[in-house]
Amino acid sequence: MISTISGGPTLAGPSNRSVKQYVCAAHYPQVFGIEANRHRKVPKVGWEPITFCEEEEEGIIYPHDDPMIIRAEIGDYDVGRVLIDTGSSVNVTFADAFRGLGIADNMVNRQITPLLSFSGDLVQPVGSVSLPIAFGVFPRKTMTYDQFLIVDCPTAYNVIVGQTVLTRVKAHLSPHMLLMKFPTSNGTGIVRGDQLSAQTCYATALKSVAPKPPMEAMSVREVPNGSGHIDDPREETPTPLTQPAEELEMVHHAEVFAWSYDDMPGISPDVISHKLSISPVYKPVRQKRRSYDAE
Repeated sequence: MISTISGGPTLAGPSNRSVKQYVCAAHYPQVFGIEANRHRKVPKVGWEPITFCEEEEEGIIYPHDDPMIIRAEIGDYDVGRVLIDTGSSVNVTFADAFRGLGIADNMVNRQITPLLSFSGDLVQPVGSVSLPIAFGVFPRKTMTYDQFLIVDCPTAYNVIVGQTVLTRVKAHLSPHMLLMKFPTSNGTGIVRGDQLSAQTCYATALKSVAPKPPMEAMSVREVPNGSGHIDDPREETPTPLTQPAEELEMVHHAEVFAWSYDDMPGISPDVISHKLSISPVYKPVRQKRRSYDAE
């Protein structure tokens, strides 16, 4: 999971020089210039006061620490599982959701810089695309265009809305109430977060990162005097389950290990051998399958 996302197309620009100028301009706004589009004329909406009151807590289960998950209109589609992330400098649409929007590949810009996660990991996006995104219900509805990075990785969300979209629509958030408000020409628009969807996404994210124990099957067979066919792990299909680093190293250098008697020519079984002490007078019994708790 990418908790906090940095990078991508922002007002700071892609070069080191533009980033330094962007930072210096915050300290000395009269001396250092900013890109012209940062100060472009924005039509006045005519705000009315945006407030939050105690009555708007109705419908939310407290206490909670759920993220803001909403529905938004992206392109011509009503998209669910949209995460509002004020810590992300870019907007992200994940590959599966992007393919569902039916946008032509020639609309995608493939020249994009990597993203930097909170842990310092780099994630290379597939590309970027300009999309319209709308919040609210008519007549109190707002819409804007912005760049969305396309990222191909497993996730519980369809889209992550970052600072750029939230700033453009002048969104005001109340994480406590899972409520987002924004000004429109017809009054204050409201979008309520979906608490059930937030908890479902959280459970899905935990399952995707939870370690899965390897599935092992054990069989016992009698091999008299060390003769007969021996299973060679190199003949098996590698399992996609996550393995420790030590096991991965052994797999990469599997050829240097002896997996069967054929790999040890000239060594007598009298030197060392292994066998199971099973009395032939006892008949094998298949035990009943038992159910155990998840713990």
